[in-house]
Amino acid sequence: MHNVSRQILLVLGSTLFLSVYFVHYQITFMGLEWYETVQWERTLRVINGESGTPWQYRLFTEGMVYGLVRLFEVVGIERPIGMAFIFFRFVQSMVSLNLAVWYYRKLGLHTLEGLLGIGLLTWGMCHGLYDTDMTFNTYTDMSIFLAAGLLILYERPLWLLPLMVIAPFNRETSGCIPMMLLFSHVVLKPGFKLPPKKILWIVASCLLLWLATVGGLRLVYGMRPYIVPTAGKEPILPLLTFNLTWWRTWVFLFATLGLLPLMALVSWKAWPVTLRRFFWAVVPVWFPVHFALAHAPETRLFLVPQVLIFIPGALLGLRYYGTRSPADPSLAPPVS
Repeated sequence: MHNVSRQILLVLGSTLFLSVYFVHYQITFMGLEWYETVQWERTLRVINGESGTPWQYRLFTEGMVYGLVRLFEVVGIERPIGMAFIFFRFVQSMVSLNLAVWYYRKLGLHTLEGLLGIGLLTWGMCHGLYDTDMTFNTYTDMSIFLAAGLLILYERPLWLLPLMVIAPFNRETSGCIPMMLLFSHVVLKPGFKLPPKKILWIVASCLLLWLATVGGLRLVYGMRPYIVPTAGKEPILPLLTFNLTWWRTWVFLFATLGLLPLMALVSWKAWPVTLRRFFWAVVPVWFPVHFALAHAPETRLFLVPQVLIFIPGALLGLRYYGTRSPADPSLAPPVS
């Protein structure tokens, strides 16, 4: 019990430190005044139904931020917009980092390995700020996917239904979550088998919730003009070509993701089966869609596969190869 308490305190202390560091880094990156003007105007356009595609349909996190700002105004907090932004980003970071440690432990990693993982994640978060504001929905997306992964790992698939009630209001990427559940229950060997009927019903229900929400939002607000990235390229082919050929895409991707995707992929045999299934449900869709429909140099867009797949995959590979590599006698300490 004493050891468990120490681990909990260590995780909470580490996530607190990393969250404070990240929030401070991001606030100083553009300056609080910029967030209180430009960022706040973007939030108001979403709340007032005046934004474009796809921001107009991402109401969940923007609605919470808007409500928090109004609460701070009522309470009488000085600079309510800026203080609400800082507080909300801090809470987002704490939730994401703690969920990540929990998720990594459930995949079989130790607490210290989990802390290394969130340290790497925070590094990427700090380098994923190009051409962006706080973009609150991206970080809520991380928490939603981590929660979905944990529910699947704990074999609590029914809880995905309430999660899918809110997830499509945050980002359309939540459509990958039903696929995570489906892929995690498909049997490939010794013969192909579909998941049990209960799982298929839950997957179908989650997909219906996603389709109803995504489609319903577009019926309510109408089809809005697409918000063209700063590159000035329209989706799909012009933007895809630009993203693939502009040198900054790859520089910023490396700054955010580092070598972790490569390290994870070469460690494939060290992954548990469920993590491999999560990979197939998320990564092959995530990268082509974002390269074709989004501004890829905004590398915060790739933090979900980073936290969900690449970081645990790389850490599991370090453990796997570390325990199987023969010790080099020349590296042993001298005998006194």
